[in-house]
Amino acid sequence: PPPLFSTYDSTCQIAQEIAEKIQQRNQYERRGEKTSKLTVTIRTLLQNLKEKIALLKDLLLRAVSTHQITQLEGDRRQNLLDDLVTRERLLLASFKNEGAEPDLISLTIPGSTPAQAQWVGWAGCLI
Repeated sequence: PPPLFSTYDSTCQIAQEIAEKIQQRNQYERRGEKTSKLTVTIRTLLQNLKEKIALLKDLLLRAVSTHQITQLEGDRRQNLLDDLVTRERLLLASFKNEGAEPDLISLTIPGSTPAQAQWVGWAGCLI
């Protein structure tokens, strides 16, 4: 698969994993259990997510600037990236206990056919 698609897919998987770890950490906290290992894991995953999103932005910029994709397609992909950035912010707020627990359903991108189909579609693959 094109690097953009595989990077997007792995980025979505990281977001899903973060959501699951935050929920697990919150359950541990409610039961009075230690959460330090989970907290370190979540911080690492959040940093990885940030780096992957930056890479996706760079790949998209290159694809648009070298005319590998149309501007319309670039806009569509930018919308997907914007969604990822929003998810990142929500996860960060959740991690800091500033928001509700992450909605695992809305973050389940890699396995959800519509979002994956959008990404595959704009990557030039069959939907």
